Amino acid sequence: MRRHLPLFAVMAAYLVLGSLFVARVPAWQVPDEPGHYNYVASLARGVWPVIEPSDWDPKLVPIGPDAQSVPYERITYQDHQPPLFYLLSTPVFALFSGSLTALRLWSLLIGGIGVAACYAAVLTIFPGRTSLAGAAAAVYALLPQHVHIMAGFNNDSMSEALLALTVWQSLRLLRPRHDGTLRERLLLGATVGLALLTKAQAYLVLPIAMLALLGAGWEDRERWTHAFNQVIRLGGVALLIGAPLWARNLSTYGGTDILALQAHNRAVVGQPTSADLVAKAGLGGYAVKMARVTFQSFWGQFGWMTVLPGDRIYQALLAFTLLSAALFVVWWLHGRVLLDPTQRRRLMLLALLALFALLAYFWYNLQFEQFQGRYLYPALTAYATAFALGWSWLLRRWPRVDAALWLIVLLMFAGLDVYMLLRVIAPAMRAA
Repeated sequence: MRRHLPLFAVMAAYLVLGSLFVARVPAWQVPDEPGHYNYVASLARGVWPVIEPSDWDPKLVPIGPDAQSVPYERITYQDHQPPLFYLLSTPVFALFSGSLTALRLWSLLIGGIGVAACYAAVLTIFPGRTSLAGAAAAVYALLPQHVHIMAGFNNDSMSEALLALTVWQSLRLLRPRHDGTLRERLLLGATVGLALLTKAQAYLVLPIAMLALLGAGWEDRERWTHAFNQVIRLGGVALLIGAPLWARNLSTYGGTDILALQAHNRAVVGQPTSADLVAKAGLGGYAVKMARVTFQSFWGQFGWMTVLPGDRIYQALLAFTLLSAALFVVWWLHGRVLLDPTQRRRLMLLALLALFALLAYFWYNLQFEQFQGRYLYPALTAYATAFALGWSWLLRRWPRVDAALWLIVLLMFAGLDVYMLLRVIAPAMRAA
């Protein structure tokens, strides 16, 4: 426990602060929370939900921070989601008589898996550097908007947890002249398959896992052939796990709608589209709004994107973000020469994860105007690692301070969380 004190401290802070968000954020004041709740409520009644056009009513959402009464039972437009998270949540729903607080705490606990996986991923790349891993885990765990989402009831917690687990497992496979044991490869295939049953954004696990298997066989042609065979086997395991869901969706929604996304798009007619915004503001206006809202909501735009901490806070966060990015660039220009080939491949995999998440974000926003920074969180392990590397490089001449980097980051982000909750969220939602 002493060796991994940073992880235990970060996990404790995450659970305590997350529990405060659970208790202080009023019901239904986390994006899409009523839809996720009604999904599991339907399963608890023995009814498998099916999304229909009547499930979306633009008059009901978004829910304002001062809402006095929310007809949450009528908000059911999440019925298209893959079922794993909700099936595992059904016993909690039944045991605690449908308590939203209990379900939120359950979601928060699941999110903690992602925190531990982020820590383990950084240690896999940089063995023994527990302070670096702890700093990355603190960013992952305590980013204010991330805490807000993890402390609500939604399938993001399980989706991100399985993504982070996949990243960690994939990094472990990238060992010199070794593509992992059969057990490791089977566990990776199982994690990928379970992620496919959780959320569409979790499908990023497929290219990450496959690239890791291919990267493990990079040295020579014989190993490349073996690695390609392992990719086929991984796909087979994932296919076996995901096939029942895809077959059910094809049977229910028809056509080629294996993810029920087409059915969802038909249901949410009236949701703001990117085409409407471009027609109104032009490409320049679209780009400016996308950049601004994405940045703000990545750090903290609470409730249903309606509670903002103010321009001064965002300006400070922007300066901090730019400084952190600059430090990472400096580390990359100078510190990367100290990396061995395995570390380089592992960091490249994280870079690809960040790229894939960004491309998926742009792809989703081609149709709908959904500038929510949380849609970039599938790559949060990559962002947190870059942050920790930059600041650790700055502190390299002061070993004692560098050794306490995890604690500095934890305290800084914990303080920011408390401020956001007590001075921003609670006052805005006091009437709810």
